[in-house]
Amino acid sequence: MIQARISLLQRSSFEEVAALAEAQGEDAMIEGKRCALTTYVQKLRSGELLATVQVAGSMLLGLGSWYTERGIIFSATGPVEATSEELTCSDVQ
Repeated sequence: MIQARISLLQRSSFEEVAALAEAQGEDAMIEGKRCALTTYVQKLRSGELLATVQVAGSMLLGLGSWYTERGIIFSATGPVEATSEELTCSDVQ
């Protein structure tokens, strides 16, 4: 599910990603379990955009939660996959 959303973003232009809402979420079903699928777009100090796709859900009996995320950095030279360090940076404008 994340890969499908990442692929869609990779085909988008910088301008199209810049026009997206800062956060957009929806409910999704993964292996019969309800999860939250959220896309975040953040403008970095460098002028680049960080688009992050996150899937999150609760564990058995609601005793915990899990999440996984992937991101793309958009710049004038095109999109590139974000590293785990870039996903956790605080270089947001």
